[in-house]
Amino acid sequence: MSNEAAVEEKKMPPSEAIQRMILSINAGREGDFYKIAEEFAEGLARGGNNRHKIQNAIRQKPVKLRRLDELPHNVKHLLIQSPQKEENVFLNDHVRDFIKALLFEWENKDAYSLHNIPARNKILLHGPTGNGKTTIARYIARKSGLPFVEINSDSVIDSHIGSTSTNIHNIMNTLKEPCVLFWDEIDSIGYKRGGGEDAAAHENSRMVNSILVNIERIENSVVFIGATNRVEVLDSAFMRRFDLKLEIPAPTTMEKCLFVDKLLTYHKLPVSIYKEDVTQLESFSDIKNKIIEIGRAHMLTLIPTLNPHPHEQ
Repeated sequence: MSNEAAVEEKKMPPSEAIQRMILSINAGREGDFYKIAEEFAEGLARGGNNRHKIQNAIRQKPVKLRRLDELPHNVKHLLIQSPQKEENVFLNDHVRDFIKALLFEWENKDAYSLHNIPARNKILLHGPTGNGKTTIARYIARKSGLPFVEINSDSVIDSHIGSTSTNIHNIMNTLKEPCVLFWDEIDSIGYKRGGGEDAAAHENSRMVNSILVNIERIENSVVFIGATNRVEVLDSAFMRRFDLKLEIPAPTTMEKCLFVDKLLTYHKLPVSIYKEDVTQLESFSDIKNKIIEIGRAHMLTLIPTLNPHPHEQ
């Protein structure tokens, strides 16, 4: 039998494909849905536009992480999974280009792998507090279509000797599904190792050694992002484990003004309420809180106008 005849023989009629796909969704078998779509696409002409469109749509299928309550007990209490939501995030040109390059790399990781070049998946964000490191990490997750999972430092760091290292090992060797795994204030476990002989120094060395070993074992599909506002205290070997390091500096006056404009638009507030020079504030977080405070005061003057006789309803 010729190759063309073989392809024609396994070609699935559209009506059958649609029926099987609907039945798989009705039964909650999402995986079968995509398998049927792949099988149908295989029967289409190679190089054809329809086959390319279907295969491209399959590649863009949403990635889902197992619900945390399905993870082993020794792991699920160490993680916090946050739902994705739109946020006000300010990206200067440098950060925007950085994220754009990352997304391009992840979208084309198969091409990189042909040359034995792994996609970079270990990122360190550092800079003064309140300027968007956590927000940027969530933004990266949202733009890449990956679930955002945060490591709960309060649960991971344990006063019992060796427990913190065990927790680190359990997280990084259990979490296999594609996701953005975020650790804020990562200096709490990556602190420089010293020559002290006390129990605290030994435990710190044990923690750092554990993170050094286990960060190398993270699945390539897991994007690990650490954040700190004390980069100078991080252990040098720990720093080298990150593929990329991005400084998130304090905003310039111009960036503060642009952020204010963005917030006023987002909250549907008139420019006229902007009477204070909030650009004197140090961080994006401080500016956001101040604009919300001004907005609340503005609403107190606006609500009686919208509802002049509230007690008559």
